[in-house]
Amino acid sequence: MSRIFLVLLLCFALSSVTFLSGCDVSAERELKRAEKALEAAMEVSADAHAPDDYNAAEEYFQEAVALDNDNRVQEARAAAIKAKLKAEDARRKAEERMRILDAEMEQLGR
Repeated sequence: MSRIFLVLLLCFALSSVTFLSGCDVSAERELKRAEKALEAAMEVSADAHAPDDYNAAEEYFQEAVALDNDNRVQEARAAAIKAKLKAEDARRKAEERMRILDAEMEQLGR
C-alpha cells in the first residue's frame, strides 16, 4: 500500500510542477500585446489624430508596467488589456480621420 501511495504522490508532484511551469506568473504577454498596439497606433499618428485615446492607452500602459514591477500581476494584466484596447481605438480613430482628410484633399484638388 505504501508503494502505491508513493507512486501516486510522485505522479501528483510531477503533474503539479508541469502545470505550474506552464502558467504565466507575470503580465508579460499582455504587456507585449499592449506595446504592439501602441506601436501600431503610433504608425498612423494616433498621438496627433486621436490624442485622448492614445494618451489614455499610454497611461494605462505605464500603470501596467508599474503594477507588474510591484508583482501585482492581475492588476497589471487588467491595465495592460485596457492599454491595448485604448491603443486599438486610437489607431482606428486615427485611420478614419486620415481617410476623411484624404477625401477632403481629393475634393479640393478637383
